[in-house]
Amino acid sequence: MTEVVEFEGYEDDNDVVVIGSEKASEKISFQLAQDFYNEYTGKSERLKELYSDPFILKLSHVEQLHHRLKQSTEQYNICSFHETYSVNYVDDSSERFSSLERLKLHVGARGSAVEEVIIKYNILIVLPKTNRPQEYVISVRMASRVAKIESLRNKLDSVPFEIPLHQFETANAASFNIEYVDSTVANALMSVIKNWFNTIDKNTIPSSVKTARKFSHFAPRLTKYSLLSLVSYYVYVSSDKLLSSANDIKTAVLFALASVLIAHLSIRLGVFFGKRIEYNLDSIYEQSYINFSGADENFVAKSSTKIKASKIKASVHLIASIVVGISCSLIANWIGS
Repeated sequence: MTEVVEFEGYEDDNDVVVIGSEKASEKISFQLAQDFYNEYTGKSERLKELYSDPFILKLSHVEQLHHRLKQSTEQYNICSFHETYSVNYVDDSSERFSSLERLKLHVGARGSAVEEVIIKYNILIVLPKTNRPQEYVISVRMASRVAKIESLRNKLDSVPFEIPLHQFETANAASFNIEYVDSTVANALMSVIKNWFNTIDKNTIPSSVKTARKFSHFAPRLTKYSLLSLVSYYVYVSSDKLLSSANDIKTAVLFALASVLIAHLSIRLGVFFGKRIEYNLDSIYEQSYINFSGADENFVAKSSTKIKASKIKASVHLIASIVVGISCSLIANWIGS
């Protein structure tokens, strides 16, 4: 029975696949072997790349991708080169464009921010050692992290728990997929796409903010125990005067009740300030978005305002906890004087 028994690589068109025995007449190139496999089984292979980098996709970048793929396929005998652009908006509507020109002309007319764009190329290529066209399907999917997270933020407003929004930064926002017959061609096309992605503008946030977010879950415990420790210290210092033998039992009882009340309030205030700090730090995320029109710019501007407000609120609650601690020390000094 005839079967494939040996593979001698697949990156070089001169490499061969041995079918059956070692006779020279039964050796064919790997390119032809892949073509035969596709022709008789109807199956193709798939190459996929995923990225979570925070990008800023513009129409000029989409245009660059189109030109790069056109140039990279000039070395082949192209029977057909067809592209489609599917655009999904934040208002749950969608559009599909059959050419780059139509995309550039109509994508901003809806007046809604873009949530996701899917670019698909269907290319028929005739390779030198084959006599029939092979189909290569390229899919480029780019999702706006800002649109996804802001939509989630609106849904979370009605739930009784909080979810750190920055955790969604690890979700893949860009995916590149190629269905192919010949692996050499597919790898060459994927290299073009990856190089193109590296040229897209990237967004980031300061490393200090990333570090603060990493340890934000310690904020409630830090503020709680800091205020409690400070209050306990000044209660201890004041006890020398207020619990002396010169004071009556009533004064001692009132001091004990006041000490318990102040300690309880310090814990509650510490937890409140800490949770507010944690929540606002967790609401700061790297913006990754699609910028095709003014609607996208307005949508991102609103997101930027919310992120800036989270930074301010986190700082305000941190300062408030410090002010409460200083106030406790002043009150304790006044009582003890």
